[in-house]
Amino acid sequence: MPQYDFRCNSCEARFVVSYKTFDDYETASIQCAECGAADVTRVITRVAIGKSNRDYSKMSSGEMLSVLESGDQRQVDTLFRQVGETSPKKPSSSVSNQPGPQADSARDRAQKSDSD
Repeated sequence: MPQYDFRCNSCEARFVVSYKTFDDYETASIQCAECGAADVTRVITRVAIGKSNRDYSKMSSGEMLSVLESGDQRQVDTLFRQVGETSPKKPSSSVSNQPGPQADSARDRAQKSDSD
């Protein structure tokens, strides 16, 4: 429910008015809660912004790219942490640090072209 802070220009009283919708605020005639004067000024106070509970691991690649390009280090760190936690783990038994036959073939071709 939107709340708006006001200060009366006649008696200097401060008060808060709540509305169910923004449209209700737009059509309201605001009067001082203390003296009833209509000469009031809206006071801008701190705004509380809720913390985002975004699930970065379920974003599309385009959305992730937008986060990276935003330059917001907190969001980027959270994105990497969440995506890293959900990435599939490789089974240790099938992982080999040794190059396979394709790497040997590529190495042989590269060496042959260097000697020509």
